Amino acid sequence: MLNNETPYDVLIVGGGPAGASAAIRTRQAGLSTLVVEKSTFPRFRIGESLLPAGNALLRELGVWEKVTRAGFIEKFGARFYLGAGDAEKKVDFSTGLIPGLESACQVDRARFDTLLLDHARELGAEVRQATTVRALRTEADTHSADLETQGNTVSVRARYVIDATGRDHFFPHALKADLAPAAFARRLAIYNHFTNVARDPGPAGGDTLIVRLPDGWFWLIPIDADHTSVGLVTTQAAFKAGRQSPAAHFAAVVARTPRLRRLLDGAEPSMDYHVTADYSYYRRRVAAGRYILAGDAGGFLDPIFSSGVYLALRSAKHAAALVIQAARQNRPFRAAECARHLRECRKPASVFHRLIEAFYDDDSFSVFMCPRPPWGLAPGITSIVAGHADLNFALWWRFRLFLLVCRLQRPLPLVPRLSLDPAPSP
Repeated sequence: MLNNETPYDVLIVGGGPAGASAAIRTRQAGLSTLVVEKSTFPRFRIGESLLPAGNALLRELGVWEKVTRAGFIEKFGARFYLGAGDAEKKVDFSTGLIPGLESACQVDRARFDTLLLDHARELGAEVRQATTVRALRTEADTHSADLETQGNTVSVRARYVIDATGRDHFFPHALKADLAPAAFARRLAIYNHFTNVARDPGPAGGDTLIVRLPDGWFWLIPIDADHTSVGLVTTQAAFKAGRQSPAAHFAAVVARTPRLRRLLDGAEPSMDYHVTADYSYYRRRVAAGRYILAGDAGGFLDPIFSSGVYLALRSAKHAAALVIQAARQNRPFRAAECARHLRECRKPASVFHRLIEAFYDDDSFSVFMCPRPPWGLAPGITSIVAGHADLNFALWWRFRLFLLVCRLQRPLPLVPRLSLDPAPSP
């Protein structure tokens, strides 16, 4: 086994949005950076819908012009539908309280993630793809990592490690083993890319479409002129009870849901179906010593509000800032810094978490879907759905009132109740 005697300042494990953006920031600060990615880019990923609040982070990274030149579909809002009824809700980002959150992009993640990783490389980060970390050891003031590439293993050293491995677990670490109790029912997603999915003309054709089901939901996200990402999120219990293959279960849900039958009439899958489980979790700790988690490695939320890439970029920004600060003094993270990183990761996630709770609760979902919510709540909720999770007073009181109305909806209906009973099979 070869050993690299000169340690890198930073080893980043994972080249997705969290890892690539952390690498960009550490290189902007002049730190020697090695990015290790198990895949070879471009590679397939879901999570194609970005949030307007993430645009500022992309500008900080210096990639905004590259993103706009890439020709991704522009997204001005989202539409929510009831699968077995006529109820629908349009969320238009331009009507929110916070200026500058009028649009985002629907991206082909293979292209988007490659764009970010290439930018990190252009800034001087060393990138090794098709490479897996097989072991990670702490040795005094450095980490030693065993990297495997095409059957060959080498060892490298780094003063700091940013773990941006997402939901994957390629090497053990104490932080990854410390999970908070699950807050939601265990869910999974079945998804594919489809052709021949009809779209509205004009800007509305770029909207994300969400179809609420009794035990989950469907997404439809346009990602280029020909392809639409379509996925089903359901409980693992419902999937197991169906005793069908992923493709058959997917097709059965579409067949018994009137709204989906209309939206997917004539659509054709363009590849094999994918399945992803363990859709929501939190780590109790996200930093220790000279090791720090970023992106989905630190926690993952149900993707109903498309928060994944935004939260990844945001947590990577804070992780990189702590590494840069500690590296300048060549010291481990202080306890207060580790606690602050946890707060910075949890604070925006907690806002989305409450929205997700409302989405899955039938009475609260009736409040969310109300065309004209009382007391001027809509602009505040729209800004939060656009990703503005730092609640100023105008957003805070509207959000708190929205949650109060949701709690009151069950004993004292304040808006018309929606029925989520499944429609009979045709």
